[in-house]
Amino acid sequence: MYNRSFIFLLLATVLAGAGCRKTDFAEVSSPAYLRVFNSLRYSASLDNKDAPQPFLTMLIDPQLDANGIAESAAVTGDFLETRDQWARPYPDAANTTLYQKEYPGTAKVVAAPILNGYDLSSWAQVPSGKHRVLFISRPQNTTPFFSLDKNQRGEVMVDTTIDLQEREVYTMQVLEQDYQTKKNIVYLRNETFVKQSLSDSLVYVNFYNLSSNGFYQYSPNVLPGNVLVRDKIQDTMNVFYSLYKYVNASTSTAIKGSEYVPVGTITRSQEPVVNPYRSFPLFADTAADRIYTGNVAQLFQLLKPGFTPNNSGLLLSLPVGYYLGVSVGTLGNNVDAAANVMVKTSADVRSGLIISERSGIYNPRSFATVNTIEYINRKVYITTIQRRFDPPVY
Repeated sequence: MYNRSFIFLLLATVLAGAGCRKTDFAEVSSPAYLRVFNSLRYSASLDNKDAPQPFLTMLIDPQLDANGIAESAAVTGDFLETRDQWARPYPDAANTTLYQKEYPGTAKVVAAPILNGYDLSSWAQVPSGKHRVLFISRPQNTTPFFSLDKNQRGEVMVDTTIDLQEREVYTMQVLEQDYQTKKNIVYLRNETFVKQSLSDSLVYVNFYNLSSNGFYQYSPNVLPGNVLVRDKIQDTMNVFYSLYKYVNASTSTAIKGSEYVPVGTITRSQEPVVNPYRSFPLFADTAADRIYTGNVAQLFQLLKPGFTPNNSGLLLSLPVGYYLGVSVGTLGNNVDAAANVMVKTSADVRSGLIISERSGIYNPRSFATVNTIEYINRKVYITTIQRRFDPPVY
C-alpha cells in the first residue's frame, strides 16, 4: 500500500530528475526519528522590544569556536518560525519555501519509514544517542545561518542535551518555561502511538496544556484596544467532545450519541510524558456509507471542573479561563454561536480530524487518524498522523 506522502515524494523525484539534479542522502546509522516545532510566540511591545525574537536555527552537535560561536553542526534546522496551527500528516515535497514551520519541513533529509502502518515521513532520521542541542535566535532574512556574521549567531535561546533511543519516535519543541522570567526549554516527548494496538475504525486524540508556568495567573485578560481575552484556560480543565454533521453555513446537526461526551482532564504540565489517547468512531454517523463520512466536524470543549457544556447560556457568561470551545472542520453558525467557539482550527476542511482523500476507486475515501491537540499560551495546535492507504485508481 502507498500513501499520499509517497506520491508527493515520487513527484518530487521525477521533477528533480527532469532538471538533471540529484540529491544523495547519507545513510543514518542506528537512527532515531525526530520532528521539531518552534512553539515560541512573542508579541512585540515596549516591554520586550529588545528581546531576541523567536525566529530560530536548531543545531544538533554544534562545533563552536573559541568564543562559543557555532561554526558547523551535525544537523541543522534553519529558518524555524513559529509552528503552523495544523501540522499536517504528510510533508509537502514540492514546497520550496525557505522559512520553515517545523523540522524537517522541506529540508532534504532521510525521512523516517512507515512504522507499524503509520506514515512517519514528516519525521527525520537522525543518529540515536546523546546530543547537544542549541536553538539560536537569528535574523529574519534569507541568509543561511552559517553565512551570517558571527555577531548574528550568538543569541542562544536554549542549550541542552537530549538522549535519543534507536528507532524511537520523538516530538521536540521549544517552549517558554516561565511566563514571568521568559526562560525557554526544550521539550522532548517519546511518542507511543507506533507501539499501541489502535483500531483503524476509530479516530484517536490526546490533549496537552504545555503553557508556561504562571501564564494563566499573570498574562493579561485584556489586550491592547480593550479587547477581552476569551482564549485563556486554567491549569486544570475537563474535556468534552461533540461530533456534528455539516448541513450548510447556517446549520450543523449533532450526530446521535456523540454530543457532550466527556474524555478526561488535562492539567498544565511540561513533563514530556504521553497522555492517554481518547477515541471516537470513524463512522459515527450511521447514515454514512462507510467509505466517506460526509462533511463532518468535531467540537472540543474545555471547562473548569464542575461545569458541563450542555448549557449554552452559561457558557457565554463564564469568567475568563473557565471555558474554551475549539472546532476542527467546518461547523454551521448555529453550533458556532451556541457553543461559543473561540478557536477554529485548520485540518481537513471536509471532515476535520478524519482524512478524506482519493484512494483506490473512491473519491474521496475517509481514514482514521491519530492526533495530538496542544494548548500553548492561548494558541491551539494540532498534529495529525495518518495511516498508509492505497493510491487512487483512475
